[in-house]
Amino acid sequence: MKHYMMQQYDYHAWANNKVCAYLAELPEPTCFTSIQSIFPTIYDVLVHIYVIDSGWLSILATNGVAEFSPEYVEELTASTERLTNETKGKSLSEMGEMLSGLANRYHACFEQQQNVEAFCSYGDFNARYIDLVQHVVNHGTYHRGNITAMLRQLGHAGTQTDFSLYLYLQGK
Repeated sequence: MKHYMMQQYDYHAWANNKVCAYLAELPEPTCFTSIQSIFPTIYDVLVHIYVIDSGWLSILATNGVAEFSPEYVEELTASTERLTNETKGKSLSEMGEMLSGLANRYHACFEQQQNVEAFCSYGDFNARYIDLVQHVVNHGTYHRGNITAMLRQLGHAGTQTDFSLYLYLQGK
C-alpha cells in the first residue's frame, strides 16, 4: 500500500511540475492576468495548492490534530498567512521550485511513515494516512482543472496531466 500511496503522490508532483513547465512556455503575464473565475489569477491557484498541500503535510507529519482548540485555529491561520506571504513576488519558476521542494518534504515524511493504514486525526474526524494523501492528490487534480479552464478563458490550451499519461510515461 505504501508503494501505491507514493505512486499517487508522485503523480501529483509530476502533474504540478508539468503544469508549471507548460505555464512557463506561455507569455509571461498569462499566470498573473486577472480573470473572472474561482481564483483571480492562475498564479493564485498555484499558491492555493502550495498552501493547502503544506497544511496537509504538517498534519500528516505530526499524525494529526487531536482537537481544534482556539490555539490550533490561531496557529493554522498564522501558518496559512505565513505560507501565502512566502509566495508573494515569486516568479512562476520560483513557485515551481517551491512546489518541488514541498514534494521532497512529502517524500521525507513518507519515509518516516511505517503504517499507511494507520489513522490520522483531524479533530473529530479520523482517516487513514493513505486516504489523506489521496485527498491531497484529488485536491490538486481539481485545481489543475481550474487552471485548464482559466487558460481556455485566456485563449490558451491546457496541458495533459491525466493519471493514465503519467502511468504510460512511467512505463517507457
